[in-house]
Amino acid sequence: MEDIQISEWVLIGTTLLLASVAFLAPYLIEKWKYGFYSAKLHFKFFHNPPCCHITEMRGERINFNVYYFRFIITNKGKVQAEQCEAVLEKIWKENSAGSLKEFTGFSPVSLKWSGTKNSKYLTIQPGRESFCDIGRIHHPNHESESVYRGISKEEKEQNKFFFEFPERFYSQWDCLIPGKYQIEVAVYSKNTKKISKKFKITWSGNWKEKEVDMLNELVIF
Repeated sequence: MEDIQISEWVLIGTTLLLASVAFLAPYLIEKWKYGFYSAKLHFKFFHNPPCCHITEMRGERINFNVYYFRFIITNKGKVQAEQCEAVLEKIWKENSAGSLKEFTGFSPVSLKWSGTKNSKYLTIQPGRESFCDIGRIHHPNHESESVYRGISKEEKEQNKFFFEFPERFYSQWDCLIPGKYQIEVAVYSKNTKKISKKFKITWSGNWKEKEVDMLNELVIF
C-alpha cells in the first residue's frame, strides 16, 4: 500500500515538474533571446582628445576658439539601440566644507548628440560609438549669456562652462561658474535598459589658448 502511495506521489511530482518546465520554457527562451539579441550600451570617457578638445566656432564674419567636452556611448549588443536620449539628471556643487550639495529644483534636461542639429534622439548601431556633448567653453571675448533668471551680476561676469542643451530654460542653470561639481548623466533607449554615470567637474574659470593647458583648468573625471 505504501509503495503505491509513494509511486503516486512520484508520478504527481513528475507531472508537476514537466508541466512547470513546459510553462516556463517559452518564457526562458524569450528571455535568453532578449539578453543575447539586444542592445547593450556603455559609457566611455577620457579627459583628453577626442573626448575633450579645442575646435573653432564659425559664423558670419566671425570665428573663435571653443573647447568641447563630451563622452562616448558604445553599443556592444547584437541589435541597434533605438531612440537613445542622453539626459543631465542631477547637479551637485561642493561647498566650502567639501560636501556636495544637490541643486534643488533642477529638472532633467536632454543633452545634444555631437554633430547633430539639436537632436535629442539617436539610433546607435551594433559595434558603433557615438559622442554626446556635455558642454563647452567659449573664448572669453565671445562668451554667450546664461538665460537663467537667477544668475547674479557677479556670476554673469565669470567665465562659464555651458551645458550643451538643445533647449535652455529660464528657470534653472544652463551653465557652471567656477567651482567643483558632480553631475549625473543617464542614457535611455527605446529597446534597452537605462545606464547612468556620475562625472566630477573642477572648473577654475581660467581660459588658456593651448589645449594641453586648458585641460588642466577644467577637469572632468
